[in-house]
Amino acid sequence: FKGNEFAWVDSAYPVSPYTIPVHKRPASLLPENTLFDSAVAHLRVRSEHCMGALKGRWQCLRGLRVNINSKHKHRAACRWITIAIILHNLVIDVEGAVQGEHFADTHSRIEEEEDRGTADLARDNGRNYGEAKRQQLVEELLAFRQM
Repeated sequence: FKGNEFAWVDSAYPVSPYTIPVHKRPASLLPENTLFDSAVAHLRVRSEHCMGALKGRWQCLRGLRVNINSKHKHRAACRWITIAIILHNLVIDVEGAVQGEHFADTHSRIEEEEDRGTADLARDNGRNYGEAKRQQLVEELLAFRQM
């Protein structure tokens, strides 16, 4: 990640400068955190649908088991995924969006969990920064809602 980039993750991951999960209890019970967690959940569902559609259409992405241990291998994996996205969008342009929606259902939640494997847990260093970043995002969402 560069600069202020981060990933939305589920509550199984710890908060860090690069991972922003939804809140756990009791913090999840606060109204502002409930609103934030709901917005994050909506984003994650949309993202999962995109990944499901891609993996449903391009089975090669399900088997993309690359040990990324160098910049070269990272770039190769990114190119592989980018090519699948470009082809997916071209097919949708030719066949129409309705055909593309079909593939979102062919990749189930269980299959997605199998594809992910076990998560590498982030270290505690940066946890305070991650908490502050998440709080800032909550405040920005509340300010946006009041506009």
